[in-house]
Amino acid sequence: MSPRRNFHLAAALDGAGSHPAAPEKPFTPEAYARLIRAAESGLLDFVTVEDGPGRLDSALLLTLAAAVTDRIGLVPLGPAAGDPEAWATRVATLDHLSAGRAGVRPRVAAGNAEHARLVGALGTPEGERLVARLFGRAAEFLDAATGAWGTLVHPPQGRPPLAVLAHATVPYRLAASHADVVFVTPKDTADLVAIRQEIGTLLAKAGRPAGSLRVLADVNVVLGGSQEEADARRARLDEAAGTPFTSDAAVFTGTPERLADLLESWYREGGADGFRLRPAVLPDDLDTVATRLVPVLQERGLFRTAYTARTLRGHLGLADLRGPGSPVDERRIPL
Repeated sequence: MSPRRNFHLAAALDGAGSHPAAPEKPFTPEAYARLIRAAESGLLDFVTVEDGPGRLDSALLLTLAAAVTDRIGLVPLGPAAGDPEAWATRVATLDHLSAGRAGVRPRVAAGNAEHARLVGALGTPEGERLVARLFGRAAEFLDAATGAWGTLVHPPQGRPPLAVLAHATVPYRLAASHADVVFVTPKDTADLVAIRQEIGTLLAKAGRPAGSLRVLADVNVVLGGSQEEADARRARLDEAAGTPFTSDAAVFTGTPERLADLLESWYREGGADGFRLRPAVLPDDLDTVATRLVPVLQERGLFRTAYTARTLRGHLGLADLRGPGSPVDERRIPL
């Protein structure tokens, strides 16, 4: 496989970190802004921010971050439900406030009763029909929402990138038909190769060119200055949680150098376009990514040494969808 010059790198900011025993902190909007500035210091393509019960609104948090950052992409969670035009307007507003750095991660939404029914039917033909119905509804929602970007509201990027988290064929199909980025969760290189091949087939069936979708592998990271230090950190966290750390995505425990080995292997041999790292503990593992992992990747020629674009589409190497005569205004709006 002949890789491109470098790969994409993003970070997931999920509560106090991806490990269930990550120490809870009073994460204020200012604290999130500091996290995102740290990620920008490492030249990451973008960050994603999760929200949900008991958490602050991800789009509003990233609106604050837009005022105190310059280049990094900002991707909030956006449940694919409600009024598509209001959804489109919210994302377009963040795109304007960040001068073209917004994206959004649509999440398939289900009501409480529908969710309970789905959980009870998982693994059955009825469950498969329910999943297909949910994702079909999400596709219709995204058609309406992205259509509004060309008619009612006009984001600086034309179309802020859509990023979909996918674990199986049905969500892969949604990503292939609608997304610009897909987060996948392989366990090893062979798994990644198989996922990449399936997505490529679905992309072709959707009538889209091979280079129109970026495939980023998710990896949870517990980092240390030595393997012993990383193992000890992981053991302390697992003990505090009362159970070993498991996740939908791979869990890496080790040094930044060994993590660089894994990412390089998955890039060169597995066909990943890049990675979304899930720091086990914030800000600790994110800081290590920015200050220790990124320099290793740069030394190997795998990652940028400076930002070369100003929009998120530019960072990702996606086609410029702005209309003629509508350049991105690089001035941030002060908040």
